[in-house]
Amino acid sequence: MSRQELQIVYDMDLSDLLEPERIRCQHSVQSKKRTLQTLAELLGESLRSQHLAKCEKAAEQSPEEAEKAPAKSGLSIGKKKSRKVPEKKEDDVETLTDMAILDALISRERLGSTGLGHGVGLPHSRLSCIQEPIAAFVTLDKGVDYESTDGQAVDLVLGLLVPEKCNDEHLKILAQLARRFSDEALRTQLRDFTEPDKLYTHLLSLEPVGNS
Repeated sequence: MSRQELQIVYDMDLSDLLEPERIRCQHSVQSKKRTLQTLAELLGESLRSQHLAKCEKAAEQSPEEAEKAPAKSGLSIGKKKSRKVPEKKEDDVETLTDMAILDALISRERLGSTGLGHGVGLPHSRLSCIQEPIAAFVTLDKGVDYESTDGQAVDLVLGLLVPEKCNDEHLKILAQLARRFSDEALRTQLRDFTEPDKLYTHLLSLEPVGNS
């Protein structure tokens, strides 16, 4: 993938990173750790579901498509096919646990709070087993202590995961999200939603960050 294509892929806004099933509104928790745990659960369930759907789709491949696949991948020579089964890595999405995601988010927090101020938290990490950025979003019915620099309790928390090797793109996404959450009107609107579907629909209606 070229750098230009990467720029397009990683020029992502909230609606690109989220789905309604990864949003919780007016959620009730009592601590920062429990908030991060909720995000980890949403992300873990979604990643494993996506992986399962891809596996099921691959299993439905026609025999003709399956026959062509090895040749396209360059893994076979002539008609000879490898019988070797790839070893399953511990960090495959299929075996990725909520606890592993939580540990990754907490490890980043140990380097310094990801609180952006104004009641917003943006915990994030990079994982080797994912192929594209993914996020989960939680609004809280009551803010929690997040060790933010402005000392304000946090009640809007977006958990972000990106592929491990995409450091520059990771920073670009974080910068774009920080600009988005700097909008006071948007923060107020997000706090008022009680249904994930409606919150997501609102995100879809937003002007691009540069035009807002």
